[in-house]
Amino acid sequence: MNTDLQAALDKLKDSQNAAFQDIHAVIEAYRESADPADAVLKPFNGYSFDLNSLEREVARYFTTDRDASAIASLILLNLGKGAEEHPLVEGFMGRVLGEEGVFQNDHNQVLTLARAVGVDEVTAASGLALWSKQDLDYGWIEDSVPEGIDFSHPLERYFQELDDQVLGEVLAVSRKGKYNIAGAPDKMIATFAIHRPEVLGPWISRVLEGKHTGSPGVWMLITRGTERWDKEMLEAALKLPPTECLTLILHLSRNGRVVDPEMIRAVAIEKDQTKFDDALKFLAAEFPDEFIPHFKELHLKGRLIQGYGSQVHDGVFQLVAERWSNGGAELFDALLELPPERLSGGYRNYVNVGKLLEKATIGLVASLQSVGFNPARDWVLRAQEYLGKGKATPIERSDARVAVWQAVAELAKQPFVDDFRALLGSKSKSLRAVAIDAISSQDDPKLISEVIEQYRGGKVDERIGLCELLESLADVEHAELLKEMLVNEDSDKVRDAIQNALLECGGSSTEATSAEPGNMDEVLTEIRKHAKKTKLPKSTWLDAGALPALKYTDGRVLSEEVVTFLIAKQSKHKVIEAAPDVVSLLVHIDRASSKDFALKLVEGFLDSEQAAADRWALTLGGLLGDQRIIPPLLSRIQGWCENSRHKLAEYAAQAISLLPGDEPLMVLDTLATRYRSKFKNVGKACAAAFEAAAVARGITPDELGDMVVPSFEFDEEGVRRFEWDGGGISAELSPDFKLQWFDEESEKSWKSMPKTVPDDVKAEVKVLNKMIRETVKGQTARLELMLVRQRRWPVARWLELFEEHPLLKSFASRLVWSIYSESGSLFRTFRRYPNGLLANAAGELEEIPETDVSIGMVHPLELNGELLQDWRDHLSRMKVKPPFPQLDRPLELLDPLHGNRKEITVSRDKEVGAGTFRSRTDKLGWVRGSVIDAGGISSVYKSFPGAGIEVVLPTSNFWIGIDPMDTVELSSAYFVKEGTVGRGSYEYDEPGPDDPRVLRFDQVPAIVYSETVADLKVIVGSTD
Repeated sequence: MNTDLQAALDKLKDSQNAAFQDIHAVIEAYRESADPADAVLKPFNGYSFDLNSLEREVARYFTTDRDASAIASLILLNLGKGAEEHPLVEGFMGRVLGEEGVFQNDHNQVLTLARAVGVDEVTAASGLALWSKQDLDYGWIEDSVPEGIDFSHPLERYFQELDDQVLGEVLAVSRKGKYNIAGAPDKMIATFAIHRPEVLGPWISRVLEGKHTGSPGVWMLITRGTERWDKEMLEAALKLPPTECLTLILHLSRNGRVVDPEMIRAVAIEKDQTKFDDALKFLAAEFPDEFIPHFKELHLKGRLIQGYGSQVHDGVFQLVAERWSNGGAELFDALLELPPERLSGGYRNYVNVGKLLEKATIGLVASLQSVGFNPARDWVLRAQEYLGKGKATPIERSDARVAVWQAVAELAKQPFVDDFRALLGSKSKSLRAVAIDAISSQDDPKLISEVIEQYRGGKVDERIGLCELLESLADVEHAELLKEMLVNEDSDKVRDAIQNALLECGGSSTEATSAEPGNMDEVLTEIRKHAKKTKLPKSTWLDAGALPALKYTDGRVLSEEVVTFLIAKQSKHKVIEAAPDVVSLLVHIDRASSKDFALKLVEGFLDSEQAAADRWALTLGGLLGDQRIIPPLLSRIQGWCENSRHKLAEYAAQAISLLPGDEPLMVLDTLATRYRSKFKNVGKACAAAFEAAAVARGITPDELGDMVVPSFEFDEEGVRRFEWDGGGISAELSPDFKLQWFDEESEKSWKSMPKTVPDDVKAEVKVLNKMIRETVKGQTARLELMLVRQRRWPVARWLELFEEHPLLKSFASRLVWSIYSESGSLFRTFRRYPNGLLANAAGELEEIPETDVSIGMVHPLELNGELLQDWRDHLSRMKVKPPFPQLDRPLELLDPLHGNRKEITVSRDKEVGAGTFRSRTDKLGWVRGSVIDAGGISSVYKSFPGAGIEVVLPTSNFWIGIDPMDTVELSSAYFVKEGTVGRGSYEYDEPGPDDPRVLRFDQVPAIVYSETVADLKVIVGSTD
């Protein structure tokens, strides 16, 4: 026995996978049987597992550990049976042998092994032909007829070199599968039919005997290159069903062959003919007197609405419309005369009638010049009325009517503009949407002005339609009009539409309310006007009666009616901000009593299915709550991100931004840093909210980041007092950010909080501990980013932050700092001791000059070798553990001789597992670049804002949703000025080595160069 085959069989036999062992048994039976085909067929009849599942399992197994002999063993399994009958092998061969270059090495071995176990040449060759059908073109390039037989692929050349008899039999082999008859690829048959016709005899015979497919596709290819087989094709066509027969004989006729028109006519009007488009177009051209009568007969018999979708397309209807005075009008009338029992014959019939009338409308409107506007408009309006008949749901009727008007809008917006203006006031939102598109796309300011005047005082649906039109236009000039409308609007539905439009027109929806909220009685009077129409949202988890009471600032409790109004109005507002209708009410709600109400709402939402439509609960949580809602939201944000519910994470971040105080802003800053690369949409939402707060205060985001690090009510010594009736206790924040407990009066101390502390204080401390942990994580990441960006602080500001802030001073004691001159040069270095003293690496006390200097964290590249080692020894001696790698960061020094280079070759031609690549780049702060064809990702990049530089790493074989086990291919990386590389969908702007945007190494700061090269070595797993 062939040793390669035996090795493959042993691999299958020894596998722990029962399915592989079954395959081994079949191959052994195949090898030993006198009738190989019979041996293959029988064992598979008893298979109980799902072959499609097995296909994937086998493919995975051999994709990671495969050799030619194992592949050949699977091929032998299928020889004599056919891939169409065996999805396991067909799927596996399509995945493995379809890869570029595999056939180059394997097909000869396949044949060798096949011959070794008695498989004849025709069976083996036909199996290879079948498996290659999707991968070889046999000289056809985009359907261009090959000029000869000059194959480049080794397997194609193998078929070319077969003698006439064997090749003829290979082409003629057919295998009856579960769904069809499979044979040699169409392009293979066509090429040999054109350039080696002597081998086609057996195939022709089997086709004419009905034992082969002889599909229209292969005949069309053949007739493009030769007339040699026209007679046989016509004979074969007449044996096919009427639809396929018509396709073939029309193909012959269109390609200059002489075909009797009467023969085509007979096939076209055959009772089983379903190729209506082609049949009717033929009749219109060759038998015009029969065209419209036959068309009408088909429709009234219901033939055109059978099956799925319209069976006739707009081109045929255009031919009818062009004959408007010669029977066309009567046919269009007949389209609206299908008997009610046909129209009401169920969902599919009604839908197909709608599609038929949509196509008819396109054909009609495209022929307005022949038909005339008035007759065409009259038919469209009658079609709308007709579609109101029949047993269809409101949605089905609406969809059908919308489709007709969309067809009109695509071809004749301007002539039908008055009709679209009327549709703008429709009760159907879908019809209004069609009207809005038709009106807004005409770019006619006069028309818009007329519509505004027509509808601003109209009925409710008309006012809603006007607001939706203005929302789509998103023109800032309409903001004042919308504010004016809102002031005088009584309808809740219209008010909601106005608010949505105002948001798109550049104005804050809260600006739509009056500047003065009014006194409480005025607010309550306004609420009562809308109370009867106000209903709670249909949120299954909401029990408004069980919510804690809300109080006004004067101590009175909000009534059920007012609470319902508050929730109902906010629930209709899509943006995470106060709904305009509740702004004046919120002013009068006591924030001390509202905190429990807000927390209960947020907890109810989090315990539910967390539908996006219920995000109003998060909004009210932010508007009425306190920092107690932050920990539960933070614990969910990560899970939402990992489970592709990114929008919920964004909503939660925006809700946190509504809370008062500095702690929420600190959380946003932390989240913006944490998600700056992974789940970057969430990071962007946090950063946007944080930057908005900075702008409002007239400072930079970095400055705000310093300001909002919370003290959590600890004093400068890191002590906080907790009081309750009859007692109290103090907590001290230790250098490792843990709480240590003591009582000044009794001079007792505890490592953990005493059990005698009241439950409400315990709950408060539990939230505090979570907030401290979150703050420490956020500040650790933030300060490391500041190190890389080389942030500097004025002396006075540094002292406020790192000498006086109870949390930040612990960070200051674990880092090495440097004093910089006005020019930016390093003056000297120091460290802050926990007792507040400042000293150098030798332990000598230092003082900071008060003017003309700044302070920053020192980067190891700024220190000479001796001083760097002195500081490392100092930290080791003092047992100081930095919060992140500072002095022990990997350093990559630029060779001065390489200053004129541009390519960072660390990553060139490297391959990294996709899962590993994503994990490493995310952790290091690299961001995904443009998404291009088929979801491919063209690069990743990292920004150094302080230096105004980005580094770009081009990627190949990297795409959205990539399997973590796949491999990403990397190229050389490049430095560019920040903002010079375009990114977006289908934007190809990655730089190459000769791109003028690429910077030389000597144009890049040493720290940026070092951090980048160190990152790239981590990404590719280099230990050099």
